[in-house]
Amino acid sequence: THLAYTPMISARQFAESEQYRSSIFGPLEGLDSAHDRPLAVQFAGNDPDILLKAAKHVQHRCDAIDLNLGCPQKIAKRGHYGAWLLD
Repeated sequence: THLAYTPMISARQFAESEQYRSSIFGPLEGLDSAHDRPLAVQFAGNDPDILLKAAKHVQHRCDAIDLNLGCPQKIAKRGHYGAWLLD
């Protein structure tokens, strides 16, 4: 089975900014679901309430929501998400 993923999305920015949502997720409007599904939306964040709020914006437009819990990159360390949630 093939699976389409979005790029990693900042949950906080996505939850709080209509402009950010539009710039990140807007281009996905009208995609051919036969070719672009199943779709997993990837969020990075460290606040469960913000992650939930972000997920609710896309819950009817995707097939799965992936929470980044393993990213070891420096940007994840600065944002305290991914693998850095264990710190």
